[in-house]
Amino acid sequence: MAEEREEKDVMNPKRDLWEKFESLAKIAAAVGVSIGSIAIPYIIQKTSEQSDRAKVYMQVMSEREKADTAIRQEMFKTLLTNYLGKFEDDKKTTENDESFRKRIMFLDLLNLNFHEYLNARPLFEDVYLRLEAKKKEKKGSKEYEAWRKLQDELIRVATTVASSQLATLTPSGHSRTFSLTKGEVFCIRLYSVENRFELTDKFEKRSLEDTKIGRCTDASVQNPERMDKGSPAIEVELVEVYETTARVKMTPYQESFKNDTLNFVRALKTIEFEVSFLDLPYTDNMRLFDGRRFALLLSYIDKKEGAVGFNAVSFKGDFMSLRDRPLFEEMLQKLNKDAKTH
Repeated sequence: MAEEREEKDVMNPKRDLWEKFESLAKIAAAVGVSIGSIAIPYIIQKTSEQSDRAKVYMQVMSEREKADTAIRQEMFKTLLTNYLGKFEDDKKTTENDESFRKRIMFLDLLNLNFHEYLNARPLFEDVYLRLEAKKKEKKGSKEYEAWRKLQDELIRVATTVASSQLATLTPSGHSRTFSLTKGEVFCIRLYSVENRFELTDKFEKRSLEDTKIGRCTDASVQNPERMDKGSPAIEVELVEVYETTARVKMTPYQESFKNDTLNFVRALKTIEFEVSFLDLPYTDNMRLFDGRRFALLLSYIDKKEGAVGFNAVSFKGDFMSLRDRPLFEEMLQKLNKDAKTH
């Protein structure tokens, strides 16, 4: 009997501990159920409210976009119909300065509202050539100056469109301004030159400049060896200056760095072309070796000094304005590339 009592006394603390643990578990379960019964409906309600707000926001944005698209569509149709309708009027009446002012006004309105969707260069060129014919016809008369001013106004509208497009492109790339005289050569680097260096004739380091007079190959390098994929630069030479255009020779370059110091320069194929005030960077651009794109635009022409101002801008090759649509093959290549990186 004594032995049984001793055994019970030993078991009782274990039993008490288990009973306490069981009681705590029941209390915790009860508390959990109570909290869950309050928290779960609250979480569901908050999630539902957020979802409803998101749906309302999307619906409002969608309706606003539809309304905006409808207005722009009607505006575009009206402007283009009125603009092209002038051709029918021209068959019946002689063109005068007032008809050209209306043409320029329509072009201005079209491009202020639709420059991301419309390649207006053919329209600008058509009006410009018509004005040029009128200038030649009236040369030596009092009316000549009036036609010249209309031509200047047309160029102003075209450069405004180019500036709007540049403002969109520049944040995704680099912009460089420079001026040239006939026969002069400039080297323009279309990448960030911050914390990068080049060697002097004495092979000492100096900060790299984004533009410099002279050829891109006029650089001292030690043990030239391409160490990276390279950064794009261009060399521009002014060949001829005209009234509203300039002919240039452009050579793309591949510049490579070793320890942030220019160590490799390679010239690519040189091309010759005309740069006009009517050029638009969305359409008048070319692809660089690294896939990015580059546009060269006129900023001014000084015939007396024989000087021309340029604006060079580089931007991402996959940049797309609202009117652009990627090719199916390009989309597949991009999707495959993204899949490999993840």
